[in-house]
Amino acid sequence: MAKRKINAALLLAAGEDAHLQTSFPEAQITKEIDGEIFMEVSVTDIVNNPMQPRININDDELLELAQSIKEHGLIHPISLIKKTDDTYMLKAGQRRWLAHKLLKLKKVKAIVETNSLILGDERKKQLFEIAIIENTQRDNLDPLEFALSIQNALTQKLYKSMEEVADKINKSKSYVSKVLKVLSLEEVILKDLLENKSTNDIETLYALQKIKDKEKQVRLYFDFINKDIDRAGIRKEVQGKVSHAKQDIVIKRTAKKLTLNVNLNKLSDTKKNELEVELTKLVDKYLKA
Repeated sequence: MAKRKINAALLLAAGEDAHLQTSFPEAQITKEIDGEIFMEVSVTDIVNNPMQPRININDDELLELAQSIKEHGLIHPISLIKKTDDTYMLKAGQRRWLAHKLLKLKKVKAIVETNSLILGDERKKQLFEIAIIENTQRDNLDPLEFALSIQNALTQKLYKSMEEVADKINKSKSYVSKVLKVLSLEEVILKDLLENKSTNDIETLYALQKIKDKEKQVRLYFDFINKDIDRAGIRKEVQGKVSHAKQDIVIKRTAKKLTLNVNLNKLSDTKKNELEVELTKLVDKYLKA
């Protein structure tokens, strides 16, 4: 998605009305500029962005934001879309809106889009892209929420391909692919990511999902969370798993013949000699039985 243009005139108008108090009984409005106005909106008249990727909000962070708004006021207005039923849909500023609700404030300053021609799926795409970009710019969107949001957009067929999604949210195709792979992690890991937001390290989570041994994957995940292993260590574990997948012993058997191929690369000359002796004894045992 192209970067949103900053409407300087609207921001100036908002600045002129920065003295507006959220306790005023009626919404105060500036003049409309390019289909948008700066005004105060009742907190209860706002509905959340249906394409919002964030599932959980950190209580401590929300409380900290609420305290800041209480002490200094709202510095950046939230962004809304005027709906036909006298309600407003959130475009950007979910945490600021929730902080106002937490403070039991009746109104919130907002820049409101009043004359939108964007409808249906195009509107959903716009809401998705704005929400993703807003959250990723702040680096506070966890990988699971990110993955679920992208999957939801693809399931709704808002985009033709993963490549199109990547382009619209200003991410590489490989990055989006790695994010989606998070969904293939074990359920206990997904539960921890959802409830505790233990890490936002996409690269490590991507590496972990390559480990097909479920117990090992979970163990290494929590080792990583507890800082008993780092990303490099996880990658070594993955590489080790791949190398182990190459069989050290290959046995081929027909009706009259058995062929044994053994990978001797890891053995010293002494061990090779010992193995040869033991194998010879074993074969003799069965042939002479």
